Amino acid sequence: MMKKVCSFFLALTLMCSLVACGGSGTEKTPESTAPADAASTNSGSGYAGGEYKLMASSHVAQEELASIYMANFCDLVEERSEGKITFDRFYSSQIANQAESAEGLKVGTMDVAINDWPSMSSVNGFSKGDVMALGYLFNSFDHVKAFAASDDYAQMCQELIDQCGIRCLAVGASGFRQVATKNAPITSIDDFQGLRIRVPDISIYVNTFQALGCATTIVANSEVYTALQTGIVDSVENPVQGIYNMSWYEQLNYINETNHIFCDIDLFINEEKFQSLDKEAQAVLMECAKEASGQNLEMTEEKNDEYIKLCEEAGCKYSTFDTAPIVDVMKSQVWPAYFAAVDGGEELVNRILALA
Repeated sequence: MMKKVCSFFLALTLMCSLVACGGSGTEKTPESTAPADAASTNSGSGYAGGEYKLMASSHVAQEELASIYMANFCDLVEERSEGKITFDRFYSSQIANQAESAEGLKVGTMDVAINDWPSMSSVNGFSKGDVMALGYLFNSFDHVKAFAASDDYAQMCQELIDQCGIRCLAVGASGFRQVATKNAPITSIDDFQGLRIRVPDISIYVNTFQALGCATTIVANSEVYTALQTGIVDSVENPVQGIYNMSWYEQLNYINETNHIFCDIDLFINEEKFQSLDKEAQAVLMECAKEASGQNLEMTEEKNDEYIKLCEEAGCKYSTFDTAPIVDVMKSQVWPAYFAAVDGGEELVNRILALA
């Protein structure tokens, strides 16, 4: 009887040993030899880069397309990095208005910010960037996308890094800009004479409307509503989504379709900050910026008619008129100034026109 019991326990011991080894002759790698961070590198996106906290700033309200673009980018980066790259987010010029943001990107007090190419020119002296705001240069979103995918755009981005220490992560948009008026609709180019219009603190915008005979006044985004209310200005120019989201429509009666300037909103990062990140973190930022850019361009194009309808429902009249004489003024007065300021500017413009 004792021999049978011993034999039973011996057989049981051998069975347990086989199960522990996987029941085969293949050796299993001991857990102690696995990488300490194996769990993080084998889960989710597999991000194995460093941990970083960055500051991201938008000079417009959180519900505007530019801020949504920035928020989507930040969300994507935080998700793909598995929470290792995070952002402190600021909206509505909480820490910097548009001009201060452009300067901060250059001097390094700003990490990531929504801004535009004309500000790179007006604030940081990168004159080539004004090409994005040349009146009637771009005629559609597809035209803009074609330029953003071109060698010329890639070269412009590299020159911005070299000259200003700022990297453009991805292009974006808030739509084509329209002129909205308080007192009367615009029916011809003559109606621009003496029009008191608000413009941003960007040189090419000022020059554009002075060429049309307007009385331009620089007013910060946050002060436009009051400026309209008190009569400091009686018109604005902005994409329709901005006119609606900032409630300017409450002080306006007419939205006049001019499509005079394509309004780019782009993701920029201080180049020194970018280079301080490891290669994997850099790759995540670039990948997520490209994805957020596609989302932004699609959303902006799709929502334009929706914003027009919202303004009309609020009491604004949307109207069209012959803009051909305005196009002539842009090409005869504003474009030549760009050609004079930028080496190869005329050739660049011609190549962009060919992309249409």
